Amino acid sequence: MKRTQVAALLAGAALGLTGVAVAVALSRKEGREAAKRLLDKTAPYAAQARQVGERVAKSAGEQYQVLAPKAAEVFSSVREQAPAAVGAVSARLPWLQNGTTAVDTAE
Repeated sequence: MKRTQVAALLAGAALGLTGVAVAVALSRKEGREAAKRLLDKTAPYAAQARQVGERVAKSAGEQYQVLAPKAAEVFSSVREQAPAAVGAVSARLPWLQNGTTAVDTAE
């Protein structure tokens, strides 16, 4: 067996044993009560995190509503200017005209 396979087996076994230990602890009355106390302590933080997440989502939606039209305007402006830019580059680099390359013109 390769070293990575052995490491993966050991990690899986450790994770499995941890899961069994947690299951045994929670199956006992004291373990269930401890878990309930822990959840009761963290409930206000979960509610606060939920509220903050909702505010962030609302703010992101509002910013999108403001920025999306501006981005679309810039994109369409660039698209309108593209043919002129291609013409300017083609005028400076004559071997690009008519699909010929510098190698074609040297022959």
